[in-house]
Amino acid sequence: MRLVRVAFLVGVLLLLGVGPASADQVTNVFYGVVVAADNFGNPATTLDLGHFFGGQNLVGDTFTLAMTLDTSLVDPGSPSFITGGAFYFGPNPMTTTLTIAGYTAGTSGIDASSFAAYGDLGGTIEAILEGFNWINQVQSPGVYVDLTTLVNASPDLTTPLPAMLLSNNDFSNNGAAFYDTACGEFLNLDIEAVNTPVATPEPSSLLLLSSGLAIAGLRLRGRKARNSSVAA
Repeated sequence: MRLVRVAFLVGVLLLLGVGPASADQVTNVFYGVVVAADNFGNPATTLDLGHFFGGQNLVGDTFTLAMTLDTSLVDPGSPSFITGGAFYFGPNPMTTTLTIAGYTAGTSGIDASSFAAYGDLGGTIEAILEGFNWINQVQSPGVYVDLTTLVNASPDLTTPLPAMLLSNNDFSNNGAAFYDTACGEFLNLDIEAVNTPVATPEPSSLLLLSSGLAIAGLRLRGRKARNSSVAA
């Protein structure tokens, strides 16, 4: 009976399009915030001129950038470097999606071509990843990541990057941006976490925190008032 139930559940999941992740895929997910400027000399962040993410000022909005590599296209003889797609030759090895303010750019928007290279720094690596389109002989729109790990990481592209937090000093040189040269759009992306979501307080936690602070303030005010009356 248990086997029948398992088979039924598996069948339902397959019908819904839910299944185990492919063994030939490695996904790295980057989380962070859109910032006005970075420390790498990139242009200042513009408005969302191309209306990829709602056509608004995105500074301060969080983003999620997912880059999924088809590891079956990685040459075992050169596991630290790969290119592909319309701009290069052969199939595109990596799909890229960027979500900001509830809008997602991807699906042939920024994942028609890609480039990935891991530089071995002796235990740590510099990871350079880029996904982009190729329109009218222009490499745009697109998104890129350039960060250096400060924790051990494999230079093999078929191995996911380790879970890292900027607040833990797990990586540096975290340059990243979305760009579209056709309309002049440029968004600086400040990466705060890799392969682990940035913890944000839930509304209920924020309510408890504010309530606690309010109570503490009332107690402190009452204590000061009692001390004043005693001194008088």
